[in-house]
Amino acid sequence: MHHKLLALLALCLTTFLYFGVPWRHAPISYSLPAGVTAANATLGFGAVLAVSRPQSPRREELLFAANLTGVEITIPLQPKWTDADVARLKADRGSKITRGSALAWLGHLNALKWYGNLNTVLFPNFQEARLTRVHRYRFLESGLETALILEDDVDWDIRLRTVEVPLVAKAFRKLLHSDATYWADLSQWEMIHLGHCGDIFSADKFKGMPHERFVDNTLPPLKRMHTKTQAFLQRLGFGEYERMIHRSSWPLCTFGYAVTQASARRISTELAARETDGGKQAFDVRTLEACRDLGYKCYSANPELFHHTEAPSEIAEVNQGTDEHGRLQAQSTDVTPNIACGARSKQFFTNDKATLDFLKMEVGEKGHCLLDEMEPDRSKWPWVI
Repeated sequence: MHHKLLALLALCLTTFLYFGVPWRHAPISYSLPAGVTAANATLGFGAVLAVSRPQSPRREELLFAANLTGVEITIPLQPKWTDADVARLKADRGSKITRGSALAWLGHLNALKWYGNLNTVLFPNFQEARLTRVHRYRFLESGLETALILEDDVDWDIRLRTVEVPLVAKAFRKLLHSDATYWADLSQWEMIHLGHCGDIFSADKFKGMPHERFVDNTLPPLKRMHTKTQAFLQRLGFGEYERMIHRSSWPLCTFGYAVTQASARRISTELAARETDGGKQAFDVRTLEACRDLGYKCYSANPELFHHTEAPSEIAEVNQGTDEHGRLQAQSTDVTPNIACGARSKQFFTNDKATLDFLKMEVGEKGHCLLDEMEPDRSKWPWVI
């Protein structure tokens, strides 16, 4: 009798969680093609690192999304940057970098070097009150061959690990004609831009560009994409639910980018150790120049897999404004550009462990996007990169 009662309670809890939360649409899920399996917890890289200062208000949502989708994120501990640190980063002549952009730049360099105490952040309550591991080595000396670096305000689709990354990695291996590792021959690339704010170029340039095109049904319909992305894909002759991996052309924004040990060393010592004379507005402008002008071997997933959430950026909070690209402009809408079912959606967020366990199974593992039937038509929302 006792076992029957427990089974009944479990059934009631599952029914409540499924029908009691504010989701009404039938679950929608996607499966991988034959021969393709879900990526591991670090998405096929040696580590997934987040650029995040201590006490960042963005960490809780980042960690929730990681926990929901089974992604293991490590946050290298950043020192408290001083005026002297900022001064050392600035060019001697013609500096253009703002303090906010300088702090972000230093955060990326810290992740590329990756040393000191590290927090492994897959806790059920999303807190970093305790250190679970202490490392005293740099990424460049760690033995790890690759790392994916994310900014702490990025969002991604709930099927990132189970569908999207496996499809992109498979296409990338095909493009480079290499199965040497999950991400092909590491000597053939230096940066893979999986998150950016639009690597957009002309149709004429696309004709001779190395690329691999494939179907990805986790993408939103074209009409629901950012208007610039929609126009770009249509200009290239792309239809619904098509993605590609290609040689980078204009990969602005560093929402999510992969590096190898060799390229991390090159970026942190040769390319972006400090602002060049004449000035650079931001770290991402400098890395764009590396891909566009300096012969770095860079590739981009298009549309992107990571995009920043529509919330005020920390750079803007420091600078009290945005740069001329508008890349940091805050939005009030609860949607992430070019992401069909964002893992950071406020509809998913919960501090209740039982609900979280249910969501990890239904949303993270099975890929069911449980949408509120009262949600506004996303195609009408004004997305601005």
